[in-house]
Amino acid sequence: MEWFIALRYLRGKRKIGFISLITYISAAGVFLGTMVLVVALAIANGFEKEVRDRIVGTLAHAKILQYHSRPIHNPDSLREQILMHPKVVGAAPYIMGKGGVEHENIQEGVMIMGVDQQLEPTVTDIANSIKYGEFVVDSTKARDGDELPGVIVGLGLADKLGVRPGRELVLIGFAVDEDAIDPAPMMMRFVVTGIFETGMYEYDLNLVYIGVESARRLLMVDGVEGIQIKTTELFQADRIAQEVKEIIGGYPYRAVDWKSQNRSLFQWMKLEKLVIFIVISLIIIVAAFNIISSLIMMILEKRREIGILMGMGATSRSIMKVFVLNGAVIGFMGSTLGALLGVALCFVQYRWRLIPLPGDIYFIDTLPVLIMPFDVVAVYVAANIICLLAAVYPAWQASRMLPAESIRYE
Repeated sequence: MEWFIALRYLRGKRKIGFISLITYISAAGVFLGTMVLVVALAIANGFEKEVRDRIVGTLAHAKILQYHSRPIHNPDSLREQILMHPKVVGAAPYIMGKGGVEHENIQEGVMIMGVDQQLEPTVTDIANSIKYGEFVVDSTKARDGDELPGVIVGLGLADKLGVRPGRELVLIGFAVDEDAIDPAPMMMRFVVTGIFETGMYEYDLNLVYIGVESARRLLMVDGVEGIQIKTTELFQADRIAQEVKEIIGGYPYRAVDWKSQNRSLFQWMKLEKLVIFIVISLIIIVAAFNIISSLIMMILEKRREIGILMGMGATSRSIMKVFVLNGAVIGFMGSTLGALLGVALCFVQYRWRLIPLPGDIYFIDTLPVLIMPFDVVAVYVAANIICLLAAVYPAWQASRMLPAESIRYE
């Protein structure tokens, strides 16, 4: 009976259609808030995924290093042990250090990454990010015929230096070991063999790749800094890296995964999602106040009918249930339609990429979206709970009416 009365009250009388109008406005507010929140969270998820993919594609899933930045002198045997783990699909040595680059009196500070030309593609996607030239860090011939080691630079740095594949430049390396006997910087000539573009501004401007043997000489290091690894499960990389550390004997080795290397960035992204959720939820909360107003006006309109129902034996609980159901129906209609349309809009953008982004400003050319089922369910449940709570107070007031007083003033 409560359901029948609740649905009948929602329609309202034609001569007092204002109440029905407020009801529709309330449902529209819930609909709009739910839809916008679903879309906004999907966009935030999309950007997070794009950033994560680019970071992981450049820096690998995890690294094995020694404590106190000590070099690893047995990278080949260590790599073989690492590959014994069933969930490790790639392992490659690397050396990273600070340095500088010079070309035609233009000097810039850079991070120098020494990698193995054959093994690096097994742990990162940098070889697939080459925009000009090719992924070659071994010795190659320069334009003047000299045999020089290759260097791969980011697009931002290449534009700043004015270089393209085939041009020469000078790299300046500083000793990785701060206790080195001769800390004077080392200078070496290189030929640009490739230019990469990851879409991450800092990487494209500050990172250069050279061969691991060239890096040993340039950075004056005996051995390698660590071993990069790629796993079969990106989000379990921290656990797998710890298991790898145990396989190779534990101390003095330590494992660092991609999440810990970029902890502050991803924590900021999670905070951003929380702020989006809170701010846009205010739309639903405003709609909830409209629900309160519409129910109060409905109670005033139906005061005589409430009195008659109570006089016929309806309990206070039944009366309260009628108006709680009113709020629940408004919330259900608005949140259901909003969630469905929000998901539909995200799917359309994902499938047909209708909304473009300027590629020279952003690192992608279309608006990214990623629908997370948990986010959609959380928004849907939150919207319904807010609407349900908004209906409790007016419903409670209606249930406290006395039958005689309700009829007397009509």
